[in-house]
Amino acid sequence: MNMACRLADRVRVRKESWGLLFYLPARHRVCFVKSRDWLYPRHFDGTWTPGDIAADVARRTALPVEKVERCLYPLTDRLKKDRVITDEVR
Repeated sequence: MNMACRLADRVRVRKESWGLLFYLPARHRVCFVKSRDWLYPRHFDGTWTPGDIAADVARRTALPVEKVERCLYPLTDRLKKDRVITDEVR
């Protein structure tokens, strides 16, 4: 069973030139992720696992997937801890 990443309830995300802006209206809070063109809102639609996201970033940037995973996994763990994203069974 793979766990896909999706936005937590009532969280919104939009792409900016410097990365992603997550907005948590219930807590009147924003979260900035300086990811440039690595991450896109679609990565958090509930259909992408962290491994899928890492493979997509590696393919588009020509970086080794292991290097992407070393950056991505702590980020997704932090976003989960902050209740910005959540796991979804896929």
